[in-house]
Amino acid sequence: MIGFRGLVGKRVKSIFPGLSRAYGGKPEQWRCFRVEEGKISPPLSCELNAVDHCNLTCLDCNHASPAAAKAFADPDMVHRDFSTLAMVYRARFVKILGGEPLLHPDLFSVIQAVRESGVSKKVLLVTNGTLLHQLPDAVWGAVDQLEVSSYPGVDLSKDVKKSIQSKASQYQVKLVSHFYPTFRITFSRVGTNDDQLVRRIYRACKLANLWGCQSIYQGFFFKCPQSIYIPNLLDECHTHTNTDNGIKIGDSPAFFDELTKYLRSDRPLKACRYCLGSVGLRRAHRFVIKSEWKENHSKPTEELVDFEKLKKVESGFEVLES
Repeated sequence: MIGFRGLVGKRVKSIFPGLSRAYGGKPEQWRCFRVEEGKISPPLSCELNAVDHCNLTCLDCNHASPAAAKAFADPDMVHRDFSTLAMVYRARFVKILGGEPLLHPDLFSVIQAVRESGVSKKVLLVTNGTLLHQLPDAVWGAVDQLEVSSYPGVDLSKDVKKSIQSKASQYQVKLVSHFYPTFRITFSRVGTNDDQLVRRIYRACKLANLWGCQSIYQGFFFKCPQSIYIPNLLDECHTHTNTDNGIKIGDSPAFFDELTKYLRSDRPLKACRYCLGSVGLRRAHRFVIKSEWKENHSKPTEELVDFEKLKKVESGFEVLES
């Protein structure tokens, strides 16, 4: 078990040895999946948002949770989607997050639905930790790893940390913590009309092309969670459907080929016009009033891109920078 300070500040390479060799290199060489034993395999995991909303309002939440309405994953739908996906797809682990997943009223059933689907043998639960004192023992016993994301201004007491470490030890759950003092800006509600810039950001996007942050949501498979939530941030005149950004999960013999084609495509998604990928400007973490969250993301893409970082990524440098 790794304690609360175990992984703060570490880079991807040190946490996941071999990832750079398997999926690194220049942008045109990146791969967000392999085919192993006849099944599509992401670099590490696929993701499931147990809830869309959160009890915190982080300015640069890259799932746009402060702008989301309350929504909970349906365990029956989760089982259906992951069971169907498991026929062609296998992940080292499924990452359950949100929003804040501990807000789900029946998180245990969601986890069980994932386990019973056969899509992976391991489950990782990601939380901000503020509700861990309420986590039922059944959930402790159902996960393999617990990742606590902490931020300036949110500090768990020593007693709470000690209790969490005790539970993790009792249930043999690997405990990892990450402290995030800064974030990269992810969203632009204004977006850009520069098609070339959209392509550059997409090709440099580590979420879609290197890390494989693939997400399952309401019957669809998405390259990244950002493409799920961007439509909710836009004005009504900008209409998106799930098929604009994701692919419907199906059990037809053609689905394997459809999914590999979707993952291999170098064509930006419709949502990419409003996304900074992994090259947004970096700024200090802070909390904002929920009603003002969208307004804080209402600048054009051109004003929010870290062009220096974008150029470095394009030249093959900083592939492993988190």
